[in-house]
Amino acid sequence: MLDNAFQRRREIERMLLSGKRLTTSGMMARYGVGRNAIRRDFDIIGEELPVVSKQGYDGGYFLIDGVGQHQNSLSHEQLECLEKVAAFCGTEDRETILSIIHEFGPYCEKNT
Repeated sequence: MLDNAFQRRREIERMLLSGKRLTTSGMMARYGVGRNAIRRDFDIIGEELPVVSKQGYDGGYFLIDGVGQHQNSLSHEQLECLEKVAAFCGTEDRETILSIIHEFGPYCEKNT
C-alpha cells in the first residue's frame, strides 16, 4: 500500500501537468497537512519536473511552459523498451520513437 505522502505528491504532480497553478494554502486545505509538508512535496516534485514558484498576487506553483500534459507517464520498463527498439530502427522510425519518449517520458531539459 502506498503511503499518503506519495499519493498526495502524485496527485499534485498530475494537477501541475494538467496546467494548473497551485497554491500552498490551497494544497494545505485540500490534503489537511501543514505548510512544511506541502513545501517538501513541491521540492520533491521539483526534482523530476521543472516546477516554478511565484510569490504574491497570481502566485503559486506551476510548470514552465512546454512541459507536456503526459510527461512522466511512461513506466521505467516502457521507457527502457522504447530506447532498445529505437537503437535498431531506421532514422525516420527512430525519430518517431524518440519523439514519443520526449512527449511521454521524463522531463529532460536537453530535449526541449
